[in-house]
Amino acid sequence: MEDILKVVVTGEVDAGKSTLVGRFLYELGSLSKGVIEEIEETCQRLGSGFEFAYLLDSFEEERKGQLTIDTTQIFCKTRRGRGFIFIDVPGHKELLKNMISGSSYADIAVLVIDVKKSVEEQTRRHAFILKLLGIKQVIVVLNKIDSVNFEEDIFKKVKENVVGFLKKVGIEPKYFIPTSAKEGENLCRQSKKMPWYHGVSLIEALNARFTKKIDGDFRFPIQDIYRLNGGKVAVGEIISGKVKKGEKVKVLPINKECSVTAIKVFHENKSTAKAPQSIGLTLDNMDILKRGQVICKPELPKIQTKILTKIFCVQPLNTKEVLSFKCATQNTSVRIEQINGVWDTVNLEPKSKGESLEKADFAEAVIATDNPVVVEKYNALNTLGRFVLENNQEIYAVGVIL
Repeated sequence: MEDILKVVVTGEVDAGKSTLVGRFLYELGSLSKGVIEEIEETCQRLGSGFEFAYLLDSFEEERKGQLTIDTTQIFCKTRRGRGFIFIDVPGHKELLKNMISGSSYADIAVLVIDVKKSVEEQTRRHAFILKLLGIKQVIVVLNKIDSVNFEEDIFKKVKENVVGFLKKVGIEPKYFIPTSAKEGENLCRQSKKMPWYHGVSLIEALNARFTKKIDGDFRFPIQDIYRLNGGKVAVGEIISGKVKKGEKVKVLPINKECSVTAIKVFHENKSTAKAPQSIGLTLDNMDILKRGQVICKPELPKIQTKILTKIFCVQPLNTKEVLSFKCATQNTSVRIEQINGVWDTVNLEPKSKGESLEKADFAEAVIATDNPVVVEKYNALNTLGRFVLENNQEIYAVGVIL
């Protein structure tokens, strides 16, 4: 089977995201009879018709309020053998942290828009976050096309509006698909109710050649150091490139050169490994290794203590506070040293600068870290190019390296 791709489904709170994923899984035949019967019983108890969204909205309060409050993940495989993990994230403005945590490790985004409402406030913010997180592979679904009688002119008008907005954000979607998630139109089959539409269905778009960015120089953030058979092994996931036994590598940020003496994959010795494999790596000097370091070759990323960034605030943020900077497996204290500019993420207009940032503000900022960190520009390598800022284990902002 091909590498599993993670697909985050985003959009306004009532755009039909959960219904779309639930109906897609139903059409694909990925649901057991028992699951469908359980949802039927739940709908009867709540006094409603069959709701495909309930297949994903697992909490009782979500079902009663018809609101996704947490990220939901579900695996499926298409008939062509491609595996996907769908990540359904909340659309409500009070749940931006959940949306960011669900989107931060996605490969592809499906942006769901209610065709009757076009670009709303949360659609703007979600698109902004997708851009900020470096998710460039985007499918736009104009949902609820049945509510406008499958009219081509309305689809074209809304599509033009969405294209104009996304161009400002810097997103160029590969597909625009008119769908009726409730009726299953254009999900796993071409809709006969829209003879004017000659594009792909959602499953055809997902089966297209979307790719993970795994080529490039070898990067291996150390997740932990394990003791195995009397020795030590560094474990983690290769985020790009490949490595061979016997090669010279650099350990950053301490800038020490070592040789690879062993590569282990599921306890088996291998001569090579590549992204996105999770492996155990043994070097000829294991005593210098610890969590948070990055093993690299041949072109090295930057080691910095002052970083130019763009950040998106999910909570009000006092720029004088000491925060935790988390990038890949790295974790250090950080301060915001300078604010170069602030923008409102709804209208994309500049705002006045001050000593604090409001929730949903977008800012260009210089941050200073207490310890050296290994980073790269986010458009070069997303994993070492994006980070979160926390305070007391609460996410306050998500950012990218410029």
